[in-house]
Amino acid sequence: MIKCPFCGTVHVDNTLFCSECGTYLLEDDRRGTDPLGTDEIGWVGEGEEEHEVSPVTQGTGPLGIRLKIGDSGRVVEASLSKAIHLGRLDPASDVFPELDLTNDNGLEKGVSRRHARILKREGVVVVEDLGSINGTFINGKRLAPYLPEVLHPGDQLQLGKLLIEVEFF
Repeated sequence: MIKCPFCGTVHVDNTLFCSECGTYLLEDDRRGTDPLGTDEIGWVGEGEEEHEVSPVTQGTGPLGIRLKIGDSGRVVEASLSKAIHLGRLDPASDVFPELDLTNDNGLEKGVSRRHARILKREGVVVVEDLGSINGTFINGKRLAPYLPEVLHPGDQLQLGKLLIEVEFF
């Protein structure tokens, strides 16, 4: 039996987290992890040519983003003053993304409810996959979940099978 050092709840052996307070219970277990081999994976950033830096992306970076969505050609403009969550609306699950892709055939094209987010960090615009099932891609290369990747003007963002063209202003 393992006793939680924080709240004192008793758990069976090899329990990883306390069900009461969430404390990691195997503090003495110093198991290491082996790094993943990425030789066969085509991740973002590998073999990419350098992008030309435009005046809009220098200094404080762009103020907004323009997204041309899929076959419909719908154009959405948004400020980069805060994060923009992309996904599908689902009031039952309390999911309200800033950019709802439901009417752009989001469900049929594999867009998750909480799929990705776009934000500005230190003057650079980045996109981050939020653990989506069907993945997020930049110019055909899959993003690793929860690792932000830089977006450039003219990039093609793909959520599942939904294509989105990216421009800044």
